[in-house]
Amino acid sequence: MSSNNKRNFLIILISPSGGGKTAIFTKILAENSEIKYSVSFTTRKARINEIDGVHYNFISEEKFLEMRNSGDFLESAIVHGFWYGTSKSYINKVLKKNHIIMDVDVQGAKQIMNSNVDHITVFILPPSREVWLKRLKGRGTDSDEVIHVRLKTAEKEIQEIRDFQYLIINDDLDKAVNDIETIIKAEENKIERYNNIKDYYGG
Repeated sequence: MSSNNKRNFLIILISPSGGGKTAIFTKILAENSEIKYSVSFTTRKARINEIDGVHYNFISEEKFLEMRNSGDFLESAIVHGFWYGTSKSYINKVLKKNHIIMDVDVQGAKQIMNSNVDHITVFILPPSREVWLKRLKGRGTDSDEVIHVRLKTAEKEIQEIRDFQYLIINDDLDKAVNDIETIIKAEENKIERYNNIKDYYGG
């Protein structure tokens, strides 16, 4: 998608747990080699099948706070009792050559929106509360109590949905991915993202 003459940007996916953002960005990454994934740091323990450095960088709270206090994070937030954060230096390095896709909660997204990093925001929702609950329970990774907490958190996040640019209803995975890829293409072609537009005409 990206061109050397266009400025790359951060693609921020925001979704409540069970919204399907992991399946979406996984498919986008598989179909678009020029888009890279931002691997966040977190203080929570790895789940089954999660790999350190691939899904998240799993670190101690002490290390996380040390990085945060030194200004290493573009965004950081406590979510469900654990710290999550994105490396500022990593983002700036990758954006020199590629777009970056990432998934964060509402708190993290708003911190990035207040930064000087070029970005777009896409909020993803399941088609209904019933489907949402089915997806959460189907993962088999959370207790009923944790699911309840996630639902309460999501209800608060949805109240802020109008603060973001795009909304995708994830009823069909392929359609959701295609819609986001269309958004990315449209954003690439915004005039302000061309670095030297006069070069096309010898100006």
